[in-house]
Amino acid sequence: MLLIATWSYYPLLKGAVMAFQEYRIVGAAGWAGLDNFIRVATDPGFWKAWGRTLEYVAIVLALGFTAPVVLAVLLTEIPRGKIFFRTVYFLPHLTSALVVTLLWKLMFDPTEGGMLNQLLAAFGVGRHAWLQDPAWAMTCCILPGVWAGMGMGSLIYVAALGSLPPDYYEAAAIDGAGVFARFRHVTFPQLAPLMVINFVGAFIAAFQGMGSIFLLTFGGPGDATNVLSLAIWKEAYNNLRFATATTMAWFLGTALIGFAYLQIRFLRRVEFRRAGA
Repeated sequence: MLLIATWSYYPLLKGAVMAFQEYRIVGAAGWAGLDNFIRVATDPGFWKAWGRTLEYVAIVLALGFTAPVVLAVLLTEIPRGKIFFRTVYFLPHLTSALVVTLLWKLMFDPTEGGMLNQLLAAFGVGRHAWLQDPAWAMTCCILPGVWAGMGMGSLIYVAALGSLPPDYYEAAAIDGAGVFARFRHVTFPQLAPLMVINFVGAFIAAFQGMGSIFLLTFGGPGDATNVLSLAIWKEAYNNLRFATATTMAWFLGTALIGFAYLQIRFLRRVEFRRAGA
């Protein structure tokens, strides 16, 4: 309890006070009232960062949330070599996220030496400046995390699929159901409660994520990948305006609390079943 209070609740309370102050690293902090909130709420750059954040979250959930489910189904359906392939897809998770991101940065090299550009050249397509293209930069920042994390994320779904009675699939096969029909009528209904639980955590983590953007583009090109969490970091540690950064964080935190509340309300209506031994 003491550790939680020291490292979680004390910074939270300190940040609540800082949002109403003209905080300075050196010297007394004057009382600002609602000035910081008004300044942030009337800043067009803040709302543009919100728009980029929503785009980032949408891509993260579309790729990072669905990829483990698809991979889990494939690892379950594969006829042989299941342990081998599960190990192969899990190994990237053991690598440092920093190393993974820097490796992908080399692959995104805009010159002819970049691995992705070499693949394009093999098909007769010209090279592309991946991280320097505003249309591709956001997706390129998300791909390393999706690639490294889908193996670990698929394990819990693989375990859930392993607990399903084989009678369900046998009955579906007798009825002539194909792979997609079995997934729709057998697999998906069984995974739905687990997917809802994971969605809550993935949704909140997506709003807070910025590590790959920090290393790959630092918000560029221009402001194409300058999501809200990175904008808060820049405001605090580049501009040394900690009060404004804290205020922006409170806007983000309040929105996440609201989203989490709605998701938990929905979670209450989900029916759970205990897997058989």
